[in-house]
Amino acid sequence: MKGLKYKTKQEDKSKNELIDEMWELYKKNKKLEKEKEKLEKELHKYKNSNIPSSQKKFTKIEVQGLKVGRKKGKKSHHKGRTRVKDKPIKTIDVTADMNPLTGNMNIEPTGYMKENTITDFKIVKVVIKYNCYEYRDLDTGEIFMAKHPDMPSNGIFGKNVLAFGNFLRWKCRVPFDKIAHTFTHVFDISMSTPTAMDICNRVADKVSTHYDKLREEIKKEKAVNGDETGAKRNGLPGWLWGFFSLSIALFVFDAKRGGEIVKKVLGKDFKGILGCDGWSTYKVFSKKSGVLLQRCWAHALRELKEICHKKKKPDKSLINAYEWLCEIFEKVKEARKIKSQEMREQLYMELVDELNTWMGIYKSYRRLKPFVNKIENGENFWFTCVLHLEIEPTNNRAERGLKDWIVLRKIIGCLRSEQGFKTTETMLSLFSTWNLRKINPYEQLKAIV
Repeated sequence: MKGLKYKTKQEDKSKNELIDEMWELYKKNKKLEKEKEKLEKELHKYKNSNIPSSQKKFTKIEVQGLKVGRKKGKKSHHKGRTRVKDKPIKTIDVTADMNPLTGNMNIEPTGYMKENTITDFKIVKVVIKYNCYEYRDLDTGEIFMAKHPDMPSNGIFGKNVLAFGNFLRWKCRVPFDKIAHTFTHVFDISMSTPTAMDICNRVADKVSTHYDKLREEIKKEKAVNGDETGAKRNGLPGWLWGFFSLSIALFVFDAKRGGEIVKKVLGKDFKGILGCDGWSTYKVFSKKSGVLLQRCWAHALRELKEICHKKKKPDKSLINAYEWLCEIFEKVKEARKIKSQEMREQLYMELVDELNTWMGIYKSYRRLKPFVNKIENGENFWFTCVLHLEIEPTNNRAERGLKDWIVLRKIIGCLRSEQGFKTTETMLSLFSTWNLRKINPYEQLKAIV
């Protein structure tokens, strides 16, 4: 009946009315398609193959009456830790003269005692006046001032203030105005926001030689992981490059994402292995310098998974391609556990042949062809980690290393001066390196400023 009514209404309309109605429906459909494309592009910024799974937002599945996800607390087989109690420097006997509830003074001790060891600290502002006397060298006639080891080279703040201000900034990611607020209201040391920023810049200049030393040391490392992320320069596009080994973290700002930046940092004589993603800059450096690369398996698997699961009803053959590539990656991890170099070389050749077979089969798939080309462009650099155990099969070391800057970037937005770039790359490098080496950053910084 509904169909008949619709047909009757359509038949009652003229040809021009029907054309106008269809035209309106066509325009409405086109508008919806454009809106859909716009939303998909916006979503792709936050959910794509280059975003690790830990950073992807997801909606928690809610099932009525059932708990979702694992319960909070330690993971299974996790060895717990208990904080070691501090040794007391003073003991106080806590006694009573009366019952606090009734006021009765007719009381006697029962012999039972409960110990409570309390940890606390005192904040004491220390102001010291140094009378620096002038001297003349009788042999050369040179005039100089006497110096005290606890005096800073310039400024009115001591080493503890300089070290703790930078600790708040680069380890705790505290903005400059909050640093000034902390010193003013907690330590009773009057400080303004520009002063807090000047403290960080001053210390960065002081320790710049240590940063330069890291730039030389990174060139001698056997395995280095490199990555880059956005770092706007006063609103203009820019990049922060990170290079990480087991004991060194080096950050370098650059206006370009490509060019000779890798060569400038690692040098033309770099003999180690470079772990990286698929960015072409690393491949160019490899060809010019003869450096071995290790392409990131995590990036590849994430990208293929996104392709295979893009549709609501994914193609089973695409799922098979993803599962097969996952199996190859599992074989890579198993091969790295073998101590024999000869056996690993044999497995290396088998893995290369299997990956070539995988590419030969799936290159004919229209949806997989661009991805297969990326794998093919990686050449045999997917299995460098099998022959050289010092490099990891993924670039996760670099991804983790850049997190310090990514969190800070969300707080400050961008840097606004050349001094800011220099200070940030210097202090991030030193604090991250000390973290890798298990060194107390506050004590270390206080010792060298």
